[in-house]
Amino acid sequence: MARILVLTTVHQAEDPRIRRRTVAVLASEHDVRYATKPPAPGPATGAANEGYEWVGLAGGRARRWLGGLREALRGDVDLVSVHDPELIPAALLTRLLRRRPVVVDVHEDVPGQIRTKEWLPALLRRPLAGGAAMLLRLAERFAVITLAEPNYRHLFREEHPVLPNYPDPAQLPDPTDADGSVVYVGDVTEARGAILAVHAVAALPDPTPLRLVGRCDPALARRLRDLAVDLAVDLHLPGFVPHPEAMALASRAAVGLSPLADIPNYRHSLPTKTLEYLALGVPVVASDLPGTATVIGGLPGVELVPDRDVAAWTTAIARAASDPAPRRAAREAAPTVRSRFTWPSAQLCEVYRGALGEAPARLPDQAEGPLVRSRPRRYPRTRRGGE
Repeated sequence: MARILVLTTVHQAEDPRIRRRTVAVLASEHDVRYATKPPAPGPATGAANEGYEWVGLAGGRARRWLGGLREALRGDVDLVSVHDPELIPAALLTRLLRRRPVVVDVHEDVPGQIRTKEWLPALLRRPLAGGAAMLLRLAERFAVITLAEPNYRHLFREEHPVLPNYPDPAQLPDPTDADGSVVYVGDVTEARGAILAVHAVAALPDPTPLRLVGRCDPALARRLRDLAVDLAVDLHLPGFVPHPEAMALASRAAVGLSPLADIPNYRHSLPTKTLEYLALGVPVVASDLPGTATVIGGLPGVELVPDRDVAAWTTAIARAASDPAPRRAAREAAPTVRSRFTWPSAQLCEVYRGALGEAPARLPDQAEGPLVRSRPRRYPRTRRGGE
């Protein structure tokens, strides 16, 4: 049994893609150590119950990075799986010094994200984005790359396995009756439509609770609460909520929102929340972006609207909340969504077996095409324990 270190210094320990869709699945075949910043995974379904070891990385970002490097260089680690672009140098050092395989899971279009970060000086965005692109290309030479979206292929020279960020149906509650609320699940930011959501709900003909469930910067949270008071919106900002609880809240909503702005990092991505809403039988109102429209545009219970048109959002939310047809259609289609869009656990395990030298990392074609077939490629077997 191989010892795999899954490492992130940026994401929360409860990140669904890392903890629930990667760590928990790998722990069924391997001895997994999961290193993140505190707090630890929730006690109800924590490491002890899921068969892996959790390690806390204390301190600020730089200290966590050094702590992650120490974990990667331990003599009892056979493979390192990293989930932050800033950890690529640490992963490559591990590859150089310990001669052990590395998997880099690319969660987002990092260069595109950098180009839209408003807190960065405008003159620095382009060179920093170029540096991030070069770092990804360097990782491609020495590591196994997996992608969360097929649209990230343009960042690399070769094809790489795509493990789409689809939900795991086993981790979702059953569809239930609506409580009349409107919900958004995910990081709460202005670029992800938080301000737009408050304005759209304020213009609804009937008072409607709005739940924005996820991490929110304190300054933005104050701004949202002040705006909600001014517009008489019943706003709930619970902050970060563990994934099972967030899905329970979403399952009771009348409408699920995905009001992402049309910016490079979101334009060609699929918001996982939209599939989670649909798998719960909740109708969806989402920004009409290419990555979203390509996958869910034709599904029952979905309405796509321009990303910044508040009036269009209000109309679409009102229609989905008041007309029983969208919810009925979404609920009837929920079993199909769950079976068609599901986290590829078997393919994940195949990639890691290949990286460990146990088998080629070849992925089967699928009818729905969520995975990109990687070119047949064998990875050299490395001696374990850093010997």
